[in-house]
Amino acid sequence: DPLWSRGLGDVYKRQIKYDGYRIMARVKDGEVTLFSRNGHDWTARLAPQAKALAKLGLGDSWLDGEAVVLDEQGMPDFQALQNAFDDARSGDILYFLFDAPWLDGVDQRELPVEQRRQALQQKLPKRKGPLRFSEAFEVDHQSVLGSACALGLEGVIGKRAGSPYRSSRSADWIKLKCRQPVSYTHLRAHETRED
Repeated sequence: DPLWSRGLGDVYKRQIKYDGYRIMARVKDGEVTLFSRNGHDWTARLAPQAKALAKLGLGDSWLDGEAVVLDEQGMPDFQALQNAFDDARSGDILYFLFDAPWLDGVDQRELPVEQRRQALQQKLPKRKGPLRFSEAFEVDHQSVLGSACALGLEGVIGKRAGSPYRSSRSADWIKLKCRQPVSYTHLRAHETRED
């Protein structure tokens, strides 16, 4: 009995789940520091991305996203991401940003996810470079998940419309993976972890 088939899917905004590393960006006094999900400083490993963030001229900010390498077909390639780190080719890595709990000195954690994302998108460059905005999809959940799986993507993230930012697990964020059956139990076990 999939969770979204019981009517809950209509309240979630859907985004692609990239097969990459979750990265938090901290901008403080013009200095950018990039952290892994475990709190390790990865700024030196992601120097082009840190430099691109610094060029945005943001005030104090915390940005949430995922480091990803795309293959020739534009699909996430986790092995290529690992190779980019191993071979010191961080210029191949794209930083897909999907949320901004703090932006330009403003605490946005209690704002609805739609407002945080809109504010973030307005700060990001439109041109190509290492920074990307992670787009949301307004189509029905079955279509976006089916398309993601058919393309060989990892899955879909669902964020409850109007939800505040939470750094801990919450029912406001659900993860649907293509590699396993989608069930209510599976969803509950994987809520919020964008790994």
